Amino acid sequence: MYMFDSDTVARLDAIGKLGFTNPFGPERPQLEAIIVGEEVARSSPWSRPLPAIHEEAERQMAAAQLGLARGDAYTDAERELIAGVALYVLYYRYDSELYGWLTSDSPGETVAFYEEFRNDFRELFRFVQPPAWATTPADLFALFFQTRRAFHFVFHQILGTSLAAAKLRASVWESLFTHNPWRYLAHLRGRMHEASTLILGPSGTGKELVARAIGLSSFIPFDEERRRFARNFRTAFHPIHLAAMSKTLIESDLFGHKKGAFTGASADRMGHLEGRSPSETIFLDEIGELDAEVQVKLLRVLQSREFHRLGDNEPRRFGGKVVAATNRDLPREMATGRFREDLYYRLCSDVIHTPSLQAQVAGDVDELAHLVRVLVQRNLGSTDSAHFEEVMRGIEQGVGCDYSWPGNIGELEQCVRNLLIHGHYLPPAAPAQTGALDPLFHEMRNVEASLDQVVSAYTTWVYKQQGSYARAAVTLGIDRRTVAKHIGDT
Repeated sequence: MYMFDSDTVARLDAIGKLGFTNPFGPERPQLEAIIVGEEVARSSPWSRPLPAIHEEAERQMAAAQLGLARGDAYTDAERELIAGVALYVLYYRYDSELYGWLTSDSPGETVAFYEEFRNDFRELFRFVQPPAWATTPADLFALFFQTRRAFHFVFHQILGTSLAAAKLRASVWESLFTHNPWRYLAHLRGRMHEASTLILGPSGTGKELVARAIGLSSFIPFDEERRRFARNFRTAFHPIHLAAMSKTLIESDLFGHKKGAFTGASADRMGHLEGRSPSETIFLDEIGELDAEVQVKLLRVLQSREFHRLGDNEPRRFGGKVVAATNRDLPREMATGRFREDLYYRLCSDVIHTPSLQAQVAGDVDELAHLVRVLVQRNLGSTDSAHFEEVMRGIEQGVGCDYSWPGNIGELEQCVRNLLIHGHYLPPAAPAQTGALDPLFHEMRNVEASLDQVVSAYTTWVYKQQGSYARAAVTLGIDRRTVAKHIGDT
């Protein structure tokens, strides 16, 4: 016989799931609505869970412990629900402490509040069994710290509140915990380094920021006896920018070399791949630039987890995770033979696509304003609205809020800096593509084009050259709404 009614069962189940569900996915607001009602829950998962949910979880946990202490006959299923609530309660009791440890400039090595955490773990699980994947407080503490880091870095490294930004955050979260968190908890915790991640997207879309969020959010074991983590997460991410390096330098940087392996190799050197633990990430930026011979060597690392230093026959182990990124069209590169198919298929088990800034903003002035506000804050350390309004006016007057931002978020950041330093921003003019008008000229010569078609085609061409309705309107000497009307006619 059940002690809980159906509403309580649904609420407890939602609380237990909420603790590990993707905080950037659509399930989180749905779970919140079950716990506290649709009028209190949010429609979008942008910030930390609501205080009302913490209060409800603590209330339910206190009531369950009273029942357990007096010997109420809870079923096994109900005890599992109570254990799920206990996990949620324990996490959020230490949320601020974990955040403080995460953001401290010099946190030290020993975690002072772990003893208190362990005592709470024992108290909350005094009458119910913790899940099989969280049998010790040290294991759970390490998992909680990973979760807290992941939310912090995924949320703050990836800018924007658009649907495109939400999908990107949700995708990065899955790269860390998979789309099924219970599978991760039971089988894959501490093993996600075995799957490489490939980040694809145009230049300036924040691929390195995505890689950094992944690299700084890996699972790091906690040593209960010493009260410290196995390593400092701040030193777990190792970026290597391949495009700026020669073939020999890339090989030496990645694999290391033996003294005398090449001219200038005056001593043995350990490469970036050597000595890495499962908690560490190597980020290979612009992997599409790799020389074919280096591609073969990297493929062997991903296949066997072994490599050799240049000039050395001794096999060495790579124990970390590889995250790679490129703005190249890899299917086209493979078709032309410039990128190995077998290497691609070793990298593509986890693919993340970073959206263009145009896709993020999509004509939404409010989203553009949000991004500008964040960038002004980062550059000035101030939220003074006067600075923000000055930059927004400069964008409107210089390129227009409907500008296509071909340089993506990187261009927007430099635009903000230009406006703060010089008070104006004028991007480089796109090269004229006169060939794009050839079909129109042909129709005009043969008197096959109407006046409306000529006006629409030419207006569209000018818009593509200028990059925004505002600049096209100045060039054509018409109102920006007329520009939009003529483009809409094409």
